[in-house]
Amino acid sequence: MTRLAFLLWPDTFEDWYSALGVSRADYLESYAGEWSISLTRALVAAGGDVHLVHGTLGDAATAVQRPSGATAHFVPTTAAYRALRWLAWGHRWWQRTSSVWRVAPVAAALSPRLLRRLVGLHADAVVIQDYETLRFDIVAPLLKAAGQRVVAIDTGASARPSRAPWKRWTRRCADVLLAVHEAEAERLRNLGHSRVAVWPAPVRTDIFVRGDRQQARQQLAVAADEPVVFAATRLHPVKNLTLLADACADVGATLVLAGDGPERRTLESRGSRALRLLGWKSGDELMRWYAAADVVALSSNQEGQPIAILEAFACGRGVVATAVGGVPEVVRDGETGWTVPPRDRTALAAALGKALADRETTDRYGESGRDYVLAHHSAEAVAAAFFAASAL
Repeated sequence: MTRLAFLLWPDTFEDWYSALGVSRADYLESYAGEWSISLTRALVAAGGDVHLVHGTLGDAATAVQRPSGATAHFVPTTAAYRALRWLAWGHRWWQRTSSVWRVAPVAAALSPRLLRRLVGLHADAVVIQDYETLRFDIVAPLLKAAGQRVVAIDTGASARPSRAPWKRWTRRCADVLLAVHEAEAERLRNLGHSRVAVWPAPVRTDIFVRGDRQQARQQLAVAADEPVVFAATRLHPVKNLTLLADACADVGATLVLAGDGPERRTLESRGSRALRLLGWKSGDELMRWYAAADVVALSSNQEGQPIAILEAFACGRGVVATAVGGVPEVVRDGETGWTVPPRDRTALAAALGKALADRETTDRYGESGRDYVLAHHSAEAVAAAFFAASAL
């Protein structure tokens, strides 16, 4: 049995999950809302012994993460990290002190307890999330010096590659670099890295399935003839959702957004009846909205490999998306959807208009996308590809 240890971003569990309203108990018992759970679930189902390692502001603990079947380890973070967190946030002078947060990954990663836990798992490989981060630059050399096999996985940080002069050396501490799409893999090869492969992002094809559009609309109280553009996304400026809202207004469509984030207040201030903000939704709820939509849209300025696009395809829905990151590798013009340049409202509106005007073609594109996802991004396909790419 192959044993894998995953060192996951962010620096502590609470930095990310508390903001989502997910407690440790929620995470262990029911949380299944991101790529790491889908991936580890696929690896466990394929016979892997998978361990998820998190830094934490709380107490040490080890327990099974039930939705994936992996074992989760919570390792208390360093006193230095706690001090930096206290200094940088949560007080009225935070704007003056927040610059010290740049060294937070150093304080979190230089943790003897964390490194002992990773080494003590005696894994066949330690998988470190996002090789473009400062955290990777610290942990990877230390694990390599301790005799560990290091697999570095990209989950989107490559959209803004590090310019640190030591980065080329630290990336070489990985036995293999797993890029999130082929364009990123080619960038690494051009930098002289030879041990590079692409890992396919996992999709819960058991949850995201075809649904009847009219039935879904009845359940969601959406008019049968209402043109609906749907996006499941983090409400963040990089997603350029105000542009998407403008483009939908240009073609007379209702934009439905599932997700949350710092842009929510900006979007709410538009006061438009043609814009619906749902907040975070479960997989089953998202599937229903994918089914109800005429087309799914992505308007990001930068991306890695957006899971939402793959979910849309799994549900048989065509996609209009900006041609950034790995998007053009899965959204292919005239086959699975339409791609447009980022930050181009006119082009985005024109593509959405085509998708809404010809639902038959849009649905045919969605079916082609579904065939692609089932072949390359199902749990079985992802597990096989991940083990092969990692040479495990």
